[in-house]
Amino acid sequence: MCGGINLSQCIPVADDDNGKTPKNKIIFPSLLYNTGRVISYSVIGFLLGGMGIPLLLQGILKIIAGLFMVIMGINMLGWITLLRKFQIRFPQRLTDKINKKRRENRPFFVGLLNGLMPCGPMQSMQIIALGSGNPVSGAAAMLMVSLGTVPLMLGFGSLDTSEAENTESDAEKEETVVYETPAVENGEISINADTLTSNPMYINYDSNGTNIQLIAVKGSDGTPRLSLNTCQVCNPSPRAYFKEQNGRLVYQNCGNVFTTDSVGETTDGCNPMYIDYKNTDGKLTVSVADLDTYADQFASWDGPVK
Repeated sequence: MCGGINLSQCIPVADDDNGKTPKNKIIFPSLLYNTGRVISYSVIGFLLGGMGIPLLLQGILKIIAGLFMVIMGINMLGWITLLRKFQIRFPQRLTDKINKKRRENRPFFVGLLNGLMPCGPMQSMQIIALGSGNPVSGAAAMLMVSLGTVPLMLGFGSLDTSEAENTESDAEKEETVVYETPAVENGEISINADTLTSNPMYINYDSNGTNIQLIAVKGSDGTPRLSLNTCQVCNPSPRAYFKEQNGRLVYQNCGNVFTTDSVGETTDGCNPMYIDYKNTDGKLTVSVADLDTYADQFASWDGPVK
């Protein structure tokens, strides 16, 4: 998960007359993001170290953190809809405020919130900081962890920056997509797989007044693929949706670029959100009962509906 967030925040902002990013600013978003992470980890370690709790309670908290990680994984796979009620989310008002920040400064604020992310390894270190019983020791432990991850995060962020520079012109080209609103039959909506191409088709479904949109596409191997048109990390941000531009999917919340093969994948990070679907008799089918459970993720969604 943190890898996808890292990559999404390290795309440079073009600010010269030719729409290019000056070389001295290419790594700037990655530096901002990692600076925010280091500060966040250290402050949280300081606060936890000052609390101090018994060893037994530490063990209980580790078990609870582990259970939430398991629930998160199951939710990404879409196996048990009931567990979606246990998702940990940032308050919508806070998410909206971050999205309104100037894009060149946004990575720093996202980095500050990184310390609150439900991540198993990080939560284990937070437990260690909590058990230290000393705010300085707690802060030092978390500081060392954050500094240890900076080279890897900074390296991947730089690679992502290079890819973003190479595909910047792609993101500016005209969108070529098809929009469909299939009828509900026998509690399902279906898409004829033979109508799919390498250009995504957007599928709209009205869930009691909330539009839920899916992306249907034929992958590079010819396999039909289907996902929800929102990011599994950033929803329900208004701009948490993907648009096709020159054969790629450009994430509108941060500008990150994906191949269409990311559709239908269950991997974590800033990818199109997975939903369980069937591919039988030349049709992709999705239960509308399952779709209805995702209405909250699209409550503030502001993507195109045509």
